[in-house]
Amino acid sequence: MTTMPTNSSYEADPRFERMFVEREQNRLAARALIVLVVLNGTASLVLLAILGRAPDSSVEPKLAAAMLFFAGGAIAALFSAFVAYINRAVRLEAPERRTLQSILRLLAILAVIGSGASFLTGMNMVGDAASEKSSSHPKGAKEKSAPPKQDNAPANAPSNRVPLENEAFAE
Repeated sequence: MTTMPTNSSYEADPRFERMFVEREQNRLAARALIVLVVLNGTASLVLLAILGRAPDSSVEPKLAAAMLFFAGGAIAALFSAFVAYINRAVRLEAPERRTLQSILRLLAILAVIGSGASFLTGMNMVGDAASEKSSSHPKGAKEKSAPPKQDNAPANAPSNRVPLENEAFAE
């Protein structure tokens, strides 16, 4: 087996490799942010549609609060994308400001974590509201609390309204 001669044109330049890795990281981060925005945004829109069709008396306050968490999660994900954009601009315009870059990167990461936590909190609130609604009206409770029926005859049956002829003459 022969080996290829070592030529400087075949060796990878470390700068190009670092640029490739950074480009892939940016692409993955952008996809993750898109997923967070879509998850939180879709959840809040679906919940808004449900609340819009429900009668006012049946609207659970936890559902409205959950919608605020979903909207907050979408805003946090968008804020993270904005901070990442500013961080990239700072990195290009002022590469010597490493402290600012680290702070912006940390802020973007915290916003992403906040967005995911908002989504999970909103889902938990919707689940709690749904379970409370279903457990507050158990199927068997309505039947047990109702008084037992005496007979299936209607209350205004002729036998109940007018005395029978035999009874009228008996008196």
